[in-house]
Amino acid sequence: MPKADPNRFAHLPLVRGQLIDVRPGRRLSVAVHQGNRDTVVFLGHGSGGNKDQWRELWRNLSEQGYTLVAWDLLGHGDSDKPRDASAYAWDELVADNLAVLKRYAGPRNLYVAHSYGTGLAMSTLLALPRQQPALRIDGALLLGSVLHRPVGTGGLLSLPNWLLTLLRPILAKDFRARAWHPEADPALVDYEDGLAQRNRLDVFKALMNNAQWPDAQALAGLDVPVYVVSGETDGLTPASGGEALARHLPNAHYQVLPCGHQLMLERPEQVLQAFERLAAHC
Repeated sequence: MPKADPNRFAHLPLVRGQLIDVRPGRRLSVAVHQGNRDTVVFLGHGSGGNKDQWRELWRNLSEQGYTLVAWDLLGHGDSDKPRDASAYAWDELVADNLAVLKRYAGPRNLYVAHSYGTGLAMSTLLALPRQQPALRIDGALLLGSVLHRPVGTGGLLSLPNWLLTLLRPILAKDFRARAWHPEADPALVDYEDGLAQRNRLDVFKALMNNAQWPDAQALAGLDVPVYVVSGETDGLTPASGGEALARHLPNAHYQVLPCGHQLMLERPEQVLQAFERLAAHC
């Protein structure tokens, strides 16, 4: 299998941000593109990801005049990376999301999220009426989402960080096999795998141990239009889980794409089409 040409990705990252105090003691790298339409699109990545994974959608939507906001979760990308596991508590991450939405929301707002970020997005949307009643999200696109909390790496998450570090090559190989479609561009896979090596395993461990996926019954109150899109060979958030999620949402549409877990990187054109259908529906 051919290796990535390093020059091919020399222009990246495309989605560049700046550190912003979104809440006291919480500094996130936030990228903003100011468009000429009344719609703001919020882009939330998943565990182990970064805001530049939205680069294809960012390029297309900026050309269409949307205002775009993407951020690195705490512990990711260019955001601060505290070592205290309590910094990654679910409620803290949801509060970060609420702060970002409040700061940048416009007359019309759409939320696009991936993987772990979809759980945070759903919890954020459920919290809005109580914590930010004046703020409305008009629709959401959830990529690689599931109904129930994704299972991490089982008993491995109970191991000490130093041992996880020793096991990292095995964990990375397993992630690669489960996350990408067998026919995914090997250069893209190599590039993204290289970025993932910079992620701290203690952050991933804290995220998975602190995850509190929204309760399935609570989702009945999420009445905004939601498009759920799954990858047919996704070994991390299986398509069956995405289909189950769509069945529990009162206003959902469901689609499966011929790809793995990294939908917006493997099938950017089809993800863009799903977004455009959502935007037209809202």
